[in-house]
Amino acid sequence: MTCKYCLLFELGHCRKTNPYPKDKEPRYLRLRTGMVLTLTFDCKNCQMLVDDE
Repeated sequence: MTCKYCLLFELGHCRKTNPYPKDKEPRYLRLRTGMVLTLTFDCKNCQMLVDDE
């Protein structure tokens, strides 16, 4: 799934405004149900990619 809402931007780690990020990819998001989502970022197109694998 692709979304325009970017967690890096919301956390103040946008790679367009901060060219040298300290974070590593991929990032993970754990839901209350125990499901783990993999987050990767397409900063050129300002998109966050969410995958459930």
